[in-house]
Amino acid sequence: MSCHGIEWHGRCIPIYREIDHWRGPGPDPEDRLFRDLGILATIHDGIGQLANEQLRKSLSEAVVGAARSMKLPDGMKLGDGLFKNEKAFMAAK
Repeated sequence: MSCHGIEWHGRCIPIYREIDHWRGPGPDPEDRLFRDLGILATIHDGIGQLANEQLRKSLSEAVVGAARSMKLPDGMKLGDGLFKNEKAFMAAK
């Protein structure tokens, strides 16, 4: 049987997650783009809750880099406040 968490001294301690049922991508390319950016922004907000500073920094850089690597339509750019969640760089409380 697999352990959905961490194994410690032979015991499985489960890590519980909030379940969010994501719907699949729609047929409209702009809808897919906005959904992808929304998901990345949600992930970035969650990163701010991590206690480990190095982990927060690494994951935040990865998410922001992924968003910046997306091909955007002509005339569209990411807003300067989209990933400015200060929690990603402060100690989680």
